[in-house]
Amino acid sequence: MKKIVVTVVVIVAILGIAFAAYSNSNSKNPTTNNTTNNTTGTSNVNVSNTTPINTQTATTSNKTQSIISPAEAQEIATKYIEQAGITASTPKLINESGTQIYIVPLINTNNTTVGEIDINAITGKNVGGAGGAP
Repeated sequence: MKKIVVTVVVIVAILGIAFAAYSNSNSKNPTTNNTTNNTTGTSNVNVSNTTPINTQTATTSNKTQSIISPAEAQEIATKYIEQAGITASTPKLINESGTQIYIVPLINTNNTTVGEIDINAITGKNVGGAGGAP
């Protein structure tokens, strides 16, 4: 009787080890490959390709965003100027916490900078400003 109990315990242990090894080898551990694309006229955009292991399909995420031109940003900023004698000057493109922003200087009739309006370079929306900005 002891031999049968020991044999059953050994068989169950072997089956448990085999099951654990099989399930561990089939686990889905994704790998990520990051590349950088350069597009003329735009800044770098990171493209992330995620491929799960042991599957036949892959998930690809491509984010390509075009930005508005400096002239468009200047024109948009002009719509928000409420004070006479103030004009929008040449915008400067910056990256602020991962967001591309045009800073559009506001100048008076003496060609002195009196403020700025910040325009999101992707959406064209007014995202704030300083000084003479609304």
